[in-house]
Amino acid sequence: MKTLIQNVTALLPEGLQDGVDVLLEGGRIASIGSGSQDPAERIDGEGLLLAPGFIDLHSDAIEKVIRPRPGGSFPLDIALHELDKQLAACGVTRMYHCLCFGESQTNEIRTAPVASRIARKLHELNPRLQVHNLVHMRYEVSDMDSVPILHELIEENAGDLLSFMDHTPGQGQFTCMEHFKKYYSQAEHLTQEQAVELAHTRMAQRGEIGNDHLHELADHAHARGLVLASHDDDTREKVDWVHELGVHVSEFPVTMIAAQTAAELGMGVLMGAPNVLRGGSLTGNLSGIEAIQSGACTILGSDYAPMTLMHAAFRLHRDGVLPLEEALRLISTHPANAMGLGHETGSIQEGLAADLVLIDPSASGVPRILDTWVGGQNVYRTQRHPHPIPATKRKELSVATHDH
Repeated sequence: MKTLIQNVTALLPEGLQDGVDVLLEGGRIASIGSGSQDPAERIDGEGLLLAPGFIDLHSDAIEKVIRPRPGGSFPLDIALHELDKQLAACGVTRMYHCLCFGESQTNEIRTAPVASRIARKLHELNPRLQVHNLVHMRYEVSDMDSVPILHELIEENAGDLLSFMDHTPGQGQFTCMEHFKKYYSQAEHLTQEQAVELAHTRMAQRGEIGNDHLHELADHAHARGLVLASHDDDTREKVDWVHELGVHVSEFPVTMIAAQTAAELGMGVLMGAPNVLRGGSLTGNLSGIEAIQSGACTILGSDYAPMTLMHAAFRLHRDGVLPLEEALRLISTHPANAMGLGHETGSIQEGLAADLVLIDPSASGVPRILDTWVGGQNVYRTQRHPHPIPATKRKELSVATHDH
């Protein structure tokens, strides 16, 4: 089936361009320009914005869909199918679902046996789902019981991205014991005494086990073609070390020096779209907007709220932090390149996968997704706005409003 999207403002590699026609055929972008093709479907894109589909490298929204309340879990197949539909409506064409291995004492979803079951189910269902649903394996480095399970998943090709996280108090996200106790008493419903006991257990484990298992996991992941990430980097020394380990993406660095060091080393630096949309970190760590303004942040991930990707990008444009084209690349082109997928997706170029989103920028100030395509198949469509924005208004989208 051929689909011709006509007269859109399209985010092309060279920037936003008005009056573009994009032809989809055979799951690919067949041509870009203008022409008189006679497709099976013709879409009038007057006043609309066509962007590459959003690629989310980090989101644990899957946990809340499976278990929205403590003790209230839904069947896994149903939860994953319903989340898949939500992702399409948010413009996400490729999602790396975060599954935690060894982080929780009270939430079984964040334990290796359950996380591995979800990972395998995702890979089983993926061909029948609408968007690309992939697995981001988040490993708590002090949990040795998870190591053999991770090796099994890597060998089975049931994991697509491996990240290392260290929630030992005194570094990373938890620079002091009070912060650790507060977080785990709220997130894990632990008493203060239980949180302190967990802290001491993690510190003892981390001090005993060393790093040999991390090198083995990293080597195995690299041999199977997986990208490595590191979570909550806080110092130049930590970033240097994970870079030597083969880590390619620094997720949620908690200090500016860590973010800038990662950027200097050529690593992708991922910050949270919710952080940007709200205007700051929930835990008082590095501001996503400040990281972007410094030039360190190259990727936005939805963290826990997929709907924030597009709205964070538009806020960056609206507030004059970035031109819209650069803001949208934080959630499409840059994450694709970080995962080594730039030859396949993440950009509107002839021959690439037709993973696209059609956006109404909206005169009301709240942009919305109208269509999402994955491999040329329309996986989400909603009603068009009856009064699209005129061409004169569209030109405002491509105006750079900040000082490089």
